[in-house]
Amino acid sequence: MTPKDVLSLQEASTYLAIDVATLEQLAGERRIPSFQVDGQWVFSKKSIDKWRIGQTARV
Repeated sequence: MTPKDVLSLQEASTYLAIDVATLEQLAGERRIPSFQVDGQWVFSKKSIDKWRIGQTARV
């Protein structure tokens, strides 16, 4: 992955239009694709896009 493919918690929050606290909770509960680097949540844009498609399909 290149840096442009990885989003910080704040960037992912903006990208998904989800409150930072809610996104952090989803990450902590492993309900959204994410991983921690030096104690900070980071998100793969590609994985988030796949996750979002899956969420839309469930509605």
